[in-house]
Amino acid sequence: MTSPAVPSLTPLPAGIRARFVDNINGLRMHILEAGFETKGPCLLLLHGFPELAYSWRKVMLPLAAKGFHVVAPDQRGYGRTI
Repeated sequence: MTSPAVPSLTPLPAGIRARFVDNINGLRMHILEAGFETKGPCLLLLHGFPELAYSWRKVMLPLAAKGFHVVAPDQRGYGRTI
């Protein structure tokens, strides 16, 4: 089950949305998405330590412009994932 778009704590570039995806192994995952309006293949961007999904904001739109649905989650224990 997904939640509607949520306001971001920091400004996101136009074309990137923030939302929650509920009940992923008991977690409420916070994700950023770009290219969600297209039917292109999904490209998953995973951050390292001690980063956040927000770290990918500068590469998400160029990848979406290439036809990808780009997803960057805050991994367990980081950012807004609870």
